[in-house]
Amino acid sequence: MARLLILGAGVMGSAIAVPAADNGHEVALVGTHLDADIIAALKADRGGHPRLKAPIPETIKPLEIEALTSAEFQSADLVIIGVSSPGIDWAIDKLLSHMPEPRPIALVTKGLQPWHGGLRSFAESVAAALAERGVTQQMVMGIGGPCIAKELADRQPTAVVFAGQDQAVLRRIREMMQTDYYRVALSDDLDGVEICAALKNFLAIAVSAMWTRYKEINPQPNKPKAMNPGAAAFSQAVREMAGLARWFGGRPDTAYGLAGLGDLNVTVGGGRNSRLGFLLGEDMALKAALEGPLAGETVEGADTCLALASPVEKAFFAGQLDPQDYPITRALIATIRDGKPLSIDFPAIDFA
Repeated sequence: MARLLILGAGVMGSAIAVPAADNGHEVALVGTHLDADIIAALKADRGGHPRLKAPIPETIKPLEIEALTSAEFQSADLVIIGVSSPGIDWAIDKLLSHMPEPRPIALVTKGLQPWHGGLRSFAESVAAALAERGVTQQMVMGIGGPCIAKELADRQPTAVVFAGQDQAVLRRIREMMQTDYYRVALSDDLDGVEICAALKNFLAIAVSAMWTRYKEINPQPNKPKAMNPGAAAFSQAVREMAGLARWFGGRPDTAYGLAGLGDLNVTVGGGRNSRLGFLLGEDMALKAALEGPLAGETVEGADTCLALASPVEKAFFAGQLDPQDYPITRALIATIRDGKPLSIDFPAIDFA
């Protein structure tokens, strides 16, 4: 039996605790300062998670952030970071404050950070920040792939990918986590998985926008949306993801697997990034969307865009990337960073 410590009691941090608990492991679920209501609800009523709307195994130990001590880390065999993307620096701070010895660290938190004029993944940021604690890049892994938290908590069949540089560590963690319903593939392409996991949130905004931008001329019952534009944008988005994965240092084929195409598929189907896309497709201004229907929400794809924009434009200027190959990326940068209406020029895209 292993012991897992999960930082973040939101929907994904809580959902990933379910297969670990089902495997008989001890799980401490630590709420952030924003999760006090969740921890209180889990302690008061073991019937379900107030945001997941799903039952959480009674063996999972909910813990307030104020109760987190070094002893919790000392006894952990694995630490999972499950905060939202804006919380990554908070999570690193807690690790620096409380983790006395190095531990394997897995991230379900996805995003990119500017770094010396370029980009680095959250996995790189965590390893760099915790190097003084003896944590190496080989001890940090990323978890990607199509995983809707509610479905995982409900034990629906789910396939994900664990990526890292040490295959022995990956195999050990897969043994902790894998169940009949939670299936785990392994990859040594950490850079590819991490950037695809971030880019799918970003690119899903544009693909989702096509669902509301284009309507059927003579709509059928229960099918008011034209499906062809979204399918075309989806295909182009995967191509751009593959090219950006290569530029970032990963393998382009990763974009055509669980961490890329698979995750993009479920992200387009629902969630905060797709909702932003729906609103932009209806010609709502970005500011109005973020301050209105999405007020208070973390839209990871918009954050990824702001981190990605300058390094990608530098790569265009330096000839490392051909801007004509990235029409969706350029359109999203123009909308999210520059505040222009979202416009994808389909005739300019070479679908050959």
